[in-house]
Formats: sequence, C-alpha cells, structure tokens
Amino acid sequence: MAPFKREKIYDLDTARLQVRKYCAYQDRCQSEVEQRLRDMGLQAAAAETLLGELIEEGFLSEERFARAYARGKHRAKGWGRVKIIHGLKAKRVPEVCIRLGLSEIPEEEYRASLQNLLAKSWPWPDRAAAYAATQAVQRKGYTWEEIQAAQAALDSQADG
Repeated sequence: MAPFKREKIYDLDTARLQVRKYCAYQDRCQSEVEQRLRDMGLQAAAAETLLGELIEEGFLSEERFARAYARGKHRAKGWGRVKIIHGLKAKRVPEVCIRLGLSEIPEEEYRASLQNLLAKSWPWPDRAAAYAATQAVQRKGYTWEEIQAAQAALDSQADG
C-alpha cells in the first residue's frame, strides 16, 4: 500500500483558500507554511506571492507564532527557555521574535514551574536520585544555574 500523498494543486485560488484555512486553524510559522505550499506542489514564485499575501492579511505572523509557542510549551509541557529557543530555531524563527516570545513567560511563573518539577521527586534519598532529577529538569530546558537556585529554595523551605 502506497503512503498517503497530498494531491497537487495547480490552481492558485484553491491553494490560497486551503492555506488560509491552515493558518486560521492555529498560529503557524513561515517555515511550516512554506513546507505546506511545497507539499501542495505550488511553484516557488506563486508560493512567495501567497506568503506575502498571508503576512499582509494577518494570517501569518512570526512574532505572534513565537509568543504562542513559548507560552504554550511552557504552560502545557513545562519546557524551559533553552528548549523553547531550540524549538523556535528549528522552525527558523528570527532571533528578534524568539526574544519577544520568551518575554511572554513571567519570571515568577517560570521559577514556580521549575520548583514544581523538582518538588515532584523531593526529598532525594541519595546523590543518584538528585542527579537523575537534575538531569530530567535539564532535559526540559532549564539551565544549571536555574536548577541550582531552585534546589536551594527547596532546601531552605525544608529547613525553615
């Protein structure tokens, strides 16, 4: 059985309608829309024209995408700044938009989510458990300095 292939679209109006629906469903970055247009079989010149139209009409905004991506990944999956930055860079979002996206995460909420992640396995019975917890939080995208500060806060709460 052959894998599913998207039917090629040769009509610009049909492509315009489909890509508008695609962008209206949820915020998309430019690279996702470019890939979708390539999958449709649109020629490069027509795809560029269509991208320009989408940006002018407000269907496509890198800044809006970066803000929604950062907010969503942090709140839903507990991702830290490092992992969010890598995700946005993989989608070829400009550095300026990445910084704007990260500004969507309030510092208090960021620290609280990190402490909640660490508190799930607190107190650690030995160094191996502490190391495993630290590694798990680093994989979520938090820096070593942030983790150390959160561990110190957990220690002070346990002592006090």
